[in-house]
Amino acid sequence: MTMPFQNEKQLIIRQNFRPIVNQYVVHLVGPDGKHGPVIAFAQQKRGKLKEEVILYTDDTKTTELARFKARQMLDIRAQHDVTGVEGGNLGMFAKDFKKSLLRSTWHLERPDAPRATGQERSLAGAILRRVWGFIPVVGAWLPAPTYHFDFVDEGGQPVLTVERQMKLRDQYLVSLPDSTMDRRLAICVAVAMDAIQNR
Repeated sequence: MTMPFQNEKQLIIRQNFRPIVNQYVVHLVGPDGKHGPVIAFAQQKRGKLKEEVILYTDDTKTTELARFKARQMLDIRAQHDVTGVEGGNLGMFAKDFKKSLLRSTWHLERPDAPRATGQERSLAGAILRRVWGFIPVVGAWLPAPTYHFDFVDEGGQPVLTVERQMKLRDQYLVSLPDSTMDRRLAICVAVAMDAIQNR
């Protein structure tokens, strides 16, 4: 399935405030660098023992684009398989629990492509983000520090960047330097950065 946004170099993903369920709206980047047209909508399914997020074309949730689902139940180290609406394998991602104790690290695999690893760009920022919630007044009233993830393959080539922006609600700028990266996979990984990053 060919995506009409497959050639896009950047996308914006913002989270909607909703009780219980996580929702995300995916935009093209407009000429002014702000939100362009909506191209996708993601929602985390409720009441699932195995975490699952479905990507749709819009908030009517009538047309599915892709989904990711954990292989294991309620496991912070779970591997997540990403499949297209036609059932094809788009890739797999998983959080590296041990390395993430100090600096969050994720692994990304794609068919016919080298394995990639994504890590928080700043070690100092990673440490600050971990202590932020333990500061009673500051952690309760101010937004957590931003974080940026850079994914590079085994040859050192950049494949995906996810940058959290300072907004009232969570928002991410997703950069896609690798033209072979399926944009649906990239969106699923970026959504996971928010939905399960802090577990």
